[in-house]
Amino acid sequence: MDKAITKTYTNGTVTVVWKPDMCIHSGICLKGLPKVFNLKKRPWVNMDGATSEEIVKAVRACPSKALSIKGVRFKEESGERADVTLIPGGPVIVKGGAIVKDRNQTENFEETVAFCRCGRSGKFPYCDGTHARPKDV
Repeated sequence: MDKAITKTYTNGTVTVVWKPDMCIHSGICLKGLPKVFNLKKRPWVNMDGATSEEIVKAVRACPSKALSIKGVRFKEESGERADVTLIPGGPVIVKGGAIVKDRNQTENFEETVAFCRCGRSGKFPYCDGTHARPKDV
C-alpha cells in the first residue's frame, strides 16, 4: 500500500503541512502570498517570507485543504450564503457548505468543495487538479 506524500515547512511558530496528492492547483496560495508560496524556488514554501499570521490566513484559504497548519483544524465561517469563486482555467470553489444532488445520490459538504469545469477530473464533478496537467497529445 502506497503511503501518501506529506511535506512540512516550519518557521518555529507554525508548521505548514502540504499533501500534494490533494492539491487541485487553484493557485490561491501562489497569488495570495507569493513571498511564501513560489513554484520557481526550492523549497517552494518559504516560511520566512511572511508573518505566521499571514501564513495561517493564506493556508486557511486553500480550497482543497492540501495545505494545512499542523495541529489546527479550521472551522468554516458560517453565513447564510455560500461564497463561490471561479478560478480562471480552474475549478469553481464553493465555501460555506453545499448540498450536491444528482439522480443517484445526495452529498452534503459542510466546508469547502471544488467543482471541475474542464470535464477531465477523475473525481468528476469534483476537481482533482487534472486541469493543471498537460493534455495528452
